[in-house]
Amino acid sequence: MLSTKILALSLVSLSLVFGQETCPDVPDLDLGAGVPPNPAHIPAGCSDYEILVARGTGEPNYANGGKFGVVVGDPVVSNTTLRLPGARGYPVQYPASSDITGVRRGATDVVNRLRRQAISCPRQTFSLVGYSQGAAVMHSAAEDIPLYLYPRIKSLVMFGDGYHRLGPVLSRFPTGLNDKAMQICAPGDPVRDDPLSDGPLMII
Repeated sequence: MLSTKILALSLVSLSLVFGQETCPDVPDLDLGAGVPPNPAHIPAGCSDYEILVARGTGEPNYANGGKFGVVVGDPVVSNTTLRLPGARGYPVQYPASSDITGVRRGATDVVNRLRRQAISCPRQTFSLVGYSQGAAVMHSAAEDIPLYLYPRIKSLVMFGDGYHRLGPVLSRFPTGLNDKAMQICAPGDPVRDDPLSDGPLMII
C-alpha cells in the first residue's frame, strides 16, 4: 500500500536525521512529571490516513508547534504528512508519566479512537507508532483491537520497545498485526542488543 511505503520512507528519513551531528538538542526531561493529555490537539473529522502516536515518558513536544513528542512523534508525523497528502497525526491521550495506570489509559484511548474513526470515516486507514513507554501502550492496545479493524491498520512502528527484552514470544503483536510491525532501535540501545530479540528490526 502507498501509505505504508510512504511511512517507511519517512522513518528512513528520520533515521538519517538521527545519524546527523546537527540533530537538535532534546529538552531536559522530568521523567516523573509526564506530559498531560491535550484534547485541543485531537484532530476532528476524517482523513485518508491517521498516525496514532504514543510518546515516551516525559517526552515534550517540539517547540515549533509540535503535538506528538520531540524525539519521535513530531519528526515522524512531519515527514509523513509532507510526503503523503491526506495524512495526519493523532496524539494518544495519556499522561506519559511514571503513573502505573498510564499505559492502560493510553491503550484504552487508542482502541476507542480506532473504533470511533472506523465508524465515522469508513475509508480511513491507520498506523500505530510508539516510543518507549508509548510502545508499551501500543502493545497493550493491540490486545484489544477488534479483528475487523486489522485490515485498516497498515503498520505498527515501535521505537525503543522495552517488550523486546521479554523475548520473541512475549514481544510479539497479535497474529494479523505482527507481520505489519517494525522495530527501530538506536545503537547501544539495550533493546537492540538483547540476544532474545527477534523479528524485523531497523538499526538507526
